[in-house]
Amino acid sequence: MQKCKPLLLTLAVLQLLCAMSCDNSAENESSNAETTTGSETSAETEFVPEFPQLNFEGKEILFLTVDNATHPQYASREIYAETYNGELINDAVYDRNLKVETMYNVKIREEKMVDTDKVASSSILAGEDRYDVVLPYLNASMSLAMQGLYQNLNDVEYLQLENPWWDQRANESLTVNNQLFFTTGDISILDNECTMVLFFCKQLITDYSLESPYDLVKNGQWTLDKMFEMAFSVTSDLNGDGELKLEDDRFGFFCAGNSPISLYHATGEKIVDHNDKGGLEITMGSERSVEALQKILTYCTNDLNLTTTQRTSVTFGPFMNKQILFAGWALTDISSVRDSQYDFGLLPYPKLDENQESYSCLISTGLVPGVSIPVTSVDPEMAGAVLEAIAYYSQDTLTKAYYDVTLTNKYFRDEESGDMLDIIFANRTYDIGYIMNVGNLSSIPQNLLNAKSTDVVSKITEQLNAAQADLDKFVAEFSADN
Repeated sequence: MQKCKPLLLTLAVLQLLCAMSCDNSAENESSNAETTTGSETSAETEFVPEFPQLNFEGKEILFLTVDNATHPQYASREIYAETYNGELINDAVYDRNLKVETMYNVKIREEKMVDTDKVASSSILAGEDRYDVVLPYLNASMSLAMQGLYQNLNDVEYLQLENPWWDQRANESLTVNNQLFFTTGDISILDNECTMVLFFCKQLITDYSLESPYDLVKNGQWTLDKMFEMAFSVTSDLNGDGELKLEDDRFGFFCAGNSPISLYHATGEKIVDHNDKGGLEITMGSERSVEALQKILTYCTNDLNLTTTQRTSVTFGPFMNKQILFAGWALTDISSVRDSQYDFGLLPYPKLDENQESYSCLISTGLVPGVSIPVTSVDPEMAGAVLEAIAYYSQDTLTKAYYDVTLTNKYFRDEESGDMLDIIFANRTYDIGYIMNVGNLSSIPQNLLNAKSTDVVSKITEQLNAAQADLDKFVAEFSADN
């Protein structure tokens, strides 16, 4: 299952069986090798997946994954599980891996490191064939791809990236010159966890007799103007001292440092995007993007908001204590507010206006691992076959445990939040300009917020030449000649 499919289709899609090509085989297999076929059947299609009949004779396939001692919620837990321990994600991973290991007679192993990108770079540059698959965070992994240390995933045998268990938005957005060096999909959950979303206090909606944000979202009326109209109506100087302070008062919107860039992508704009010829071009600076960013900063610099310039770090306490109506955090932060004494809900970031076709939710890729195969891998066919099987079987193991159980049953307090999650996952966005921070353009929204400025045009103009030079160099690194 591609995780951005609606939840209403989740259980059906989790049983999805699409035909997978097996025309090619490993070097030691006949070109007429038989295939093994998945046993599940789909409610939507008669097709079943066909996996190549391969036997790796107990060979170990080693994954290099991310550890994160500072923020353990961003450490990898989706690739390896040593045994059952009663934890849903762990046990789902163990079940999935057992299926793949049995099918291919292979042993899945993991090395978890803090500086995964540096470990991977050192190993590959030294010519070592130690790691079969590496999964550094996407932003950090970009330089490894630019150095030519990764294989083009489109050329890896048995890896069928067009299948729905791979994130097609990631494939499309991260492709450069028809080459794809890292991607994600059902094999991961951190791409979900790092999706930027809005939390809202349902009690304040009731107390102030505001429109239902859920209805606004479903009706396509959840816009910047509507959100800030509601937010500003809630901001209150509760103690009447003439000052708005977190300790004493109430705010409609908590504008964190990353809120403006999240709001910018919510308008459907990007920093860099593919043009109609398939090439990459800088889109921040277009007429619509400037209009969107100016509106965002006009709202965000208003003193009626609580911002990080007023308080360097805002804990989740004020939100849980009914002092904030809307707050923008990553989805993983739901675990920090689940004990709120007031009911909360989940929303996508708003559209620019009602003319915008769909919602758009930024993935904070700095903490999202991407699947890559080193150029030093001596058996990329094994890596391709195992990755394809892991991604496929993740649908009804890892994804199901994360989505249907952990989120829907453990954290959410209403059915509508599940509906919102459908919309959020169906409209997640990747931006290669954001990932590589071309010309430091992705820092413009936060820098202007900190300066309480809306001078978008001059700031973009100031950085545009350097950004274009960055992008040109980046594209050249991925040219066919290189």
